[in-house]
Amino acid sequence: MALSLIWLFLVIVFIIVEISTLAYVSFWFIFGAVAAMFISLVTASTTIQIAVFLAVSLISLILLRPFALKFAKPKAKSNIDALMDQEGIVTEEINNAENKGRIKVMGQDWAALSESNNIIEAGKKVVILNVTGIKLIVKEVD
Repeated sequence: MALSLIWLFLVIVFIIVEISTLAYVSFWFIFGAVAAMFISLVTASTTIQIAVFLAVSLISLILLRPFALKFAKPKAKSNIDALMDQEGIVTEEINNAENKGRIKVMGQDWAALSESNNIIEAGKKVVILNVTGIKLIVKEVD
């Protein structure tokens, strides 16, 4: 009976950890601890209980992880990813031949190149298509 209470305590701990992280860190162990808790009512063997805990945890990890990842929060975009498809204003003429050009987007100043090798004059609106190194590849907005 005392081991059942220990497994119940572990179930509660794993649930609290999972709720506080929301990263599927201890989700699998919840199932293992529940299974071990029920096994502890049948047998007093600690070895069997631990084996059941580990086996059920591993099986739930293998079977449920693909489903859990589908429902996971989408990853936050990095600063570069957040710039994709954003519009900006050319602050310095974009001229690929002279390797110069700057735009302002989302309040930040970035070096830029034209995707079509056309010169884009200062003051024109552009949309960001890609990033190469530290330069944004842009296209003039019609």
